[in-house]
Amino acid sequence: MNAILITVFGIVALAVIAWQTWRESARGAAQIAPEWLVVLGRIANAQALGHHREVRRGVLQGLLKLKREQPDSRAANHVRISLAALLAKDPVYPEVVRAIRSACKDEPAVSELALCVGLRQFLIEDIRQCEEIAENFGHIRRSEQGAESLLIARFHATT
Repeated sequence: MNAILITVFGIVALAVIAWQTWRESARGAAQIAPEWLVVLGRIANAQALGHHREVRRGVLQGLLKLKREQPDSRAANHVRISLAALLAKDPVYPEVVRAIRSACKDEPAVSELALCVGLRQFLIEDIRQCEEIAENFGHIRRSEQGAESLLIARFHATT
């Protein structure tokens, strides 16, 4: 009887150890690389200091690097989510995306000039930076018609 109990206890212990090992390896595959943690930390520090233009520049560089190096990995999705969370605290980016989407409810596209006039409280440089970030996130699409740049909202996720 004792031999059966010891055997069952040993099998349960081995099963728990195997399950924990499998769980740790799965967590390790989805974990963000240390270099990305440094980048995210640097961007978060700039955000805390109120350097929003620098934050947007860092987010854009990060998105372009993700697109080049690892476009469809699990870790890339985690990094994109972290970058989007940082942008949620930005005073300009949510307003620009909201203005584009609300303008595209009535019209199929909004001109960049009309957007800049509507958001005249922000600098044109900031608006264009936000447009480029939104395009890399898949929130909008740009279309050139002659000398005019049109912005088209994407209401469904495309990443």
